[in-house]
Amino acid sequence: MPMPRRQDLDVYVEFYALWAEDADEDEPGESPEPAEDELLASRDRRLCFRSGGHTHQAAFTAEVWDQEPAKAEQESWEASADAEWFCRSGEVALWSYGGTSESVVELGAPDTLWRVRAYVTGQERVRQLAQQEVPAGVERFLVQFWPA
Repeated sequence: MPMPRRQDLDVYVEFYALWAEDADEDEPGESPEPAEDELLASRDRRLCFRSGGHTHQAAFTAEVWDQEPAKAEQESWEASADAEWFCRSGEVALWSYGGTSESVVELGAPDTLWRVRAYVTGQERVRQLAQQEVPAGVERFLVQFWPA
């Protein structure tokens, strides 16, 4: 299986909210919150991620595959979830209530329905640390995209 295109980003999370939108959206919408037991939700043209910390900087790795990748080892992740999401522009902007991240995820194919698999680790630890400071890189997301 060919290696994915990979991007490593740092994203700022506020009020436990992190979401992805098509980069060509004129006005960002508010993130519909995933349910308490839900890591990932695809709603209203957004991919919404549940974060463990109120205010912090999360590590976000995006991988773009040509086909469905093998599932990651469960021992290294606290949670995982799958969704489908349509992206018009082929570029994804990551948002929190403080605004967008400076970088975009390059999917490379416009007008495509994507399968998305998200993994996360560090949510329990960032929940504790974010009560006293603004931690960086404690919560880590791996998000994989491939055409549906």
